[in-house]
Amino acid sequence: MEERLRTRGLVILLASIGVAFIAASVALVSGLSTPPLAFYFIEAFVVIVFVSAVLAFSRIVVRVVETPPGRTLEVLYGPRGVVRQEFGPGRLVSAQARNYSMMQMGGWGYRGSLKLLRQAAVVTRSGAALDVRLTGKRRFIVTVDSPEDFIHALELPAY
Repeated sequence: MEERLRTRGLVILLASIGVAFIAASVALVSGLSTPPLAFYFIEAFVVIVFVSAVLAFSRIVVRVVETPPGRTLEVLYGPRGVVRQEFGPGRLVSAQARNYSMMQMGGWGYRGSLKLLRQAAVVTRSGAALDVRLTGKRRFIVTVDSPEDFIHALELPAY
């Protein structure tokens, strides 16, 4: 089971923010007679961060794969799944299909931290989402079109 999430709106938003930042920094530099060298390093760093964010959210794939320990939920980010989150059978406790609004989720993108806040979400739109309970009282939410199919594929009990 695999689903590619719709991320076009998020990529357009991130790209627009990046273009606005570059335009503002060019306007600032043109007003200065000799900009400090640190300004160029900061600008390059921010541009690299924006490009990385756009690439990371240009493609998000959620899938269930069969591994030696059992069925695993994988979330792949970016081209060719450069960044990957895996939730194997030893970490999965239960799951539920729920509907969330953007307000409940806090907006688009990756929200939270499984290590620090014990809860994280990948949000690309409002609506249906797979809400997974993990070991250690952690929670992971990802918006997908058919969360019931993922629950069935993972063979998880509902909570």
